[in-house]
Amino acid sequence: MKKKYLLISLISFIIILLGVIIFYVTQINRAKLSLVGKTETILEVYDEYKDEGIVLKRGKKIIKPSKYKVTKKGNVDTSNLGTYKIKYTVKYSYRTINIERIVKVLDQTGPELTVNFDEVDRDFCSKKIKQNVAYSALDNYDGDITNNVIIEEGEDVLIYKVEDSSGNISSKEVKINYGSKPSNKFYLNGSNPTHVIVNNEYQEKGASFTDGCGNKLNKEIKISGEVDTSVEGTYYVTYETDGQKTLTRKVIVEHYTPKTIYLTFDDGPGANTIKVLNALDKYNVKATFFVTNQFPKYQYLIAEEYNKGHAIGVHTLTHKWNIYSSLEAYISDFDQMNEIIKNQTGSYTNIFRFPGGSSNTVSRSYKTGVVTEIAQEMTNRGYVYFDWNLSSGDADGKSGTQQIINNVLNRVNSCSAHCVILFHDYKATTANAIDPILAELTKRGYRFETLNASSPTVHSKIAN
Repeated sequence: MKKKYLLISLISFIIILLGVIIFYVTQINRAKLSLVGKTETILEVYDEYKDEGIVLKRGKKIIKPSKYKVTKKGNVDTSNLGTYKIKYTVKYSYRTINIERIVKVLDQTGPELTVNFDEVDRDFCSKKIKQNVAYSALDNYDGDITNNVIIEEGEDVLIYKVEDSSGNISSKEVKINYGSKPSNKFYLNGSNPTHVIVNNEYQEKGASFTDGCGNKLNKEIKISGEVDTSVEGTYYVTYETDGQKTLTRKVIVEHYTPKTIYLTFDDGPGANTIKVLNALDKYNVKATFFVTNQFPKYQYLIAEEYNKGHAIGVHTLTHKWNIYSSLEAYISDFDQMNEIIKNQTGSYTNIFRFPGGSSNTVSRSYKTGVVTEIAQEMTNRGYVYFDWNLSSGDADGKSGTQQIINNVLNRVNSCSAHCVILFHDYKATTANAIDPILAELTKRGYRFETLNASSPTVHSKIAN
């Protein structure tokens, strides 16, 4: 009886033990591994990645981390776009449980697009924007993508648009203010007064009637008045057209040839150029402008100078002395400036002036003999350069307006048959001096001409 009781007890113990084992194994197998947070994490490029880890649960109960061992493989480089996988492996009792997290590093931020104007003015005639609209585009991932900016023209707006390598687009609209239509112009061709030597032929150059943009209008112009070149004296020729003020040309017949003045202006256009142009208009004097692009927002004034009948020549694109580092550097700079002139006037120019003049010595510190080399090559290409034989002295920055006036009026008689005067139209002191200078020079009876490839050249001795 006792043996039977022991057997029953043993069997019962075994059954209970098996039950406990089965329960324990069942609980272990019920343990599930899950990620803290989302299974797929989206990160912006360069943001910090913080691993949220995993959690092991048995049913609703969280198993203490001390009960299992976790290993992790994989990393996330937030400085590079892409999809990354983080693999977690958990050892829990006799079980091995795996789970994976997906981390996507994306660029979802549009480029930073900067445009330096909210509104711009457009010239009525040239249709060109008057301001130099600078813009830039910086992307948080691609860096400087300014070269990717495209400009589209909408209705009364310019649209600046840029797209980065991830397809993010930024844009900005700039309002266009259209200039008003300029008034029609009625003006004399050639110089006024006109000087003729006794018994020489008087050449009638007439007058022109144009719209405000310089396009000739088909209007009849009546010319009256006679010039007797056999008799010394002053004659008047008048020009009339419907609805316009009558113009009068003074023709002086004399026994000597008056000195010819060539007014030349360097380094502009700039902020004071318009005042110079107004003074020239007042005295109906034409000048020659050796232009630069130092002040891009005044580039449109090149067209204004040209439309008013002034001559345009190349000075330099930037007026930086390193253009004298080689023949190629000079020609590259020259061609870029001549391209701007063509865009503004419709044609290239074939006259130019060296920065510093052909006798400058600054160029020696860049390349020995470079000015000589440039002068020869440019002459071979059909270009003509001009220096000057009278300086207004406005370049030194020390001469005030009155000193500039005195320099010109006191020295003009020292020129030979023609006088090429050097001014700088971007300077305020020069702009203020032009009116009184012209008042006196016209009173003295000098004639004014613009330079062209056939004009008498004034060349200094090349020093390099």
